[in-house]
Amino acid sequence: MLAEMRENILEKDYPELSRRGARIYLVDGAPALLMPMSEKSQKYAYDTLVEMGVEVRLNTQVTDYMNDTVIFADGETIQTKTLFWTAGVIAKIFEGMPPEGYGQGRRLLTDEYNKVTGTRNIYAIGDTCLLTSDENFRRGHPQLAQVALQQGKNLAENFIATLHDKPLKPFVYHDKGSLAIIGRSKAVADFPRPRMHFNGFIAWVTWLFVHLFSLITYRNRFMTMVNWVVALLTKDQSLRMIVRPSPARKVQPEDE
Repeated sequence: MLAEMRENILEKDYPELSRRGARIYLVDGAPALLMPMSEKSQKYAYDTLVEMGVEVRLNTQVTDYMNDTVIFADGETIQTKTLFWTAGVIAKIFEGMPPEGYGQGRRLLTDEYNKVTGTRNIYAIGDTCLLTSDENFRRGHPQLAQVALQQGKNLAENFIATLHDKPLKPFVYHDKGSLAIIGRSKAVADFPRPRMHFNGFIAWVTWLFVHLFSLITYRNRFMTMVNWVVALLTKDQSLRMIVRPSPARKVQPEDE
């Protein structure tokens, strides 16, 4: 998004800023981008970002940020006044929960029925849950909306089963696929059944339709679609940027 704004928006709205040669770095501690996705998606994402002018640094960890300086684990630094930190989600610690109930990322450890370890009647689903009994996700499930939706449905069915003295159903995540948008007409898509991968414009359109139909009303879907079409045709957006100038220097008597 930042790379496309630099090319399309700044030139029109703030030409004096577009000529300053702003550099965009993407730093990732992993050996590849989009680690949960296929190698084809990882390669496409890397190559596309490099073509867009993004400087990608893999196997690089940030240890600190101070005095407008990003400090890496190897001692290298980058001077910048703007830093976006997107290193994942850490769950909230709930007062009264047993310490042994927490796992990596402060996620609550649960059994196969989403019951929190060390408790009798407390359950956790979604981002706050770390369920490792699923054979395909021994390190826990990805923190995605689909996981939370499926866990919520399974837990509700188990509550009903308990009321009728029926056996409980352990949670098993059914992966419907992964999508990631990279830029205009640039995206990747992986589907497990049947095993498919595609990228570029087709994956981008698929991403748009999936997110469009996830909206709850027809009005929201229509207005969102109109905004997307306008943005696609004009390479512009309705949202504008406000860049505040530094405070003007007060005029001293000797300057008059």
